[in-house]
Amino acid sequence: MWASAPETTAKKQEEGLRLLEESQRLLTLIALGVAMQYRSLDMERARLLGDGCGDPKEMQAAASLVTLGALFGFQRQAEGLVRQTCQAGGTPDVTDVRLGAVSILTALIRLLRLTAVPRESPAQSLDSLEELTEPVI
Repeated sequence: MWASAPETTAKKQEEGLRLLEESQRLLTLIALGVAMQYRSLDMERARLLGDGCGDPKEMQAAASLVTLGALFGFQRQAEGLVRQTCQAGGTPDVTDVRLGAVSILTALIRLLRLTAVPRESPAQSLDSLEELTEPVI
């Protein structure tokens, strides 16, 4: 029994280091997402100045996807920690899990808004129909 105590400590240390390394990778993804958002602002500026260099919404959507990937990773970590606490007989604090779910939901809504096809107003629809009925010369 005494021989397993150092092994358990080593396993906990190894698991802690793995968790920290994964967290660093996930934070790198978030930093990449922020850099992509920053680049989309440059693209928007260029578009407003007439220098056009693509649609900034595409860059924003890509940044949202990168950020979502990181958020899902952090959510998986938080759920794993809650599971470990339950298995050890403790009472876990699920606040991080709930906050992570809210963050993911917010990021998903943002992504959906970025990628949504804009709907035409009824007046625009009528204008389009009128254009179709006019003779082409």
